[in-house]
Amino acid sequence: MVELLGAVIGLAGASWGLYQYRQCQRIQKTLRSLLGSEAWETALRALLHRVKVHEESAQAQHAFLAEVSHELKTPLNILLGYLDTLVQGAWRDEKVAPSFLEKSLAQVYRMNSLVQDILLLAQIESGGWLIQPEATPLYPLLEEVWSELEPLARRKSITLRKPSLEVQDLSVEADPFALRKVFKNLLENAIQYSPEGSTVTVSWELTLDKKRVKISVQDEGIGIPEEHLSRIFDRFYRVDKSRSRQSGGTGLGLSIVKELIDAHGASISVRSRVGSGTTFTFALPACA
Repeated sequence: MVELLGAVIGLAGASWGLYQYRQCQRIQKTLRSLLGSEAWETALRALLHRVKVHEESAQAQHAFLAEVSHELKTPLNILLGYLDTLVQGAWRDEKVAPSFLEKSLAQVYRMNSLVQDILLLAQIESGGWLIQPEATPLYPLLEEVWSELEPLARRKSITLRKPSLEVQDLSVEADPFALRKVFKNLLENAIQYSPEGSTVTVSWELTLDKKRVKISVQDEGIGIPEEHLSRIFDRFYRVDKSRSRQSGGTGLGLSIVKELIDAHGASISVRSRVGSGTTFTFALPACA
């Protein structure tokens, strides 16, 4: 009796499987007749891929907004603390008031930098800002950026080693605003993480085919541990979070550098050793 029951169940299972198979075949035949081909399979895969990308994008957006909120909250709370102390009467203290006002202003600048970086990233991603390449001389641009950062470098007695005279007249096909931002972010990063009395080196050279200019920014700083190298271009990623926040960084500098280099159809690489410094390298089309 048990064997007979097992046989009946097995037969029923086989029959149900055969029924499902035929139903599937019938559905596929109907779809093919409606579409005239098997393109529906490709379309379905594409649709599923788009759904997956959309979900990942939504998750990334939520994470980004959470990070932005967190990054803005810190300087805002510090600013509120200083201002509240001043309002409570500290503004009358000639020793305390100037210091608190100066620190409050520093937090305002920090928030402004963060907002400006976020707006730039949003413009790049939305297509609201497109690069406009033109013949851009490298040396004058480097001089302009360094003169802006020199007060920061001077406080740490950091010097800049410039490209040799033989290559100072090289130009690249690039957006001047974007390239200026790239230089500024990389140099500012190098200054912040370099020890006092060290040297930051900017160099460039023509590639062997003379079609591109290879540009490098090298520091003698603390270096980046190997396990962090793959993530340093991620937004708000910090190798040393406490030190980065103390230096006033937004956590978006290297992300913006990568976005701007990518927009030129190029890529940027990083080489680093702990205690021996870091080198960022990218290449742009050379101007004849």
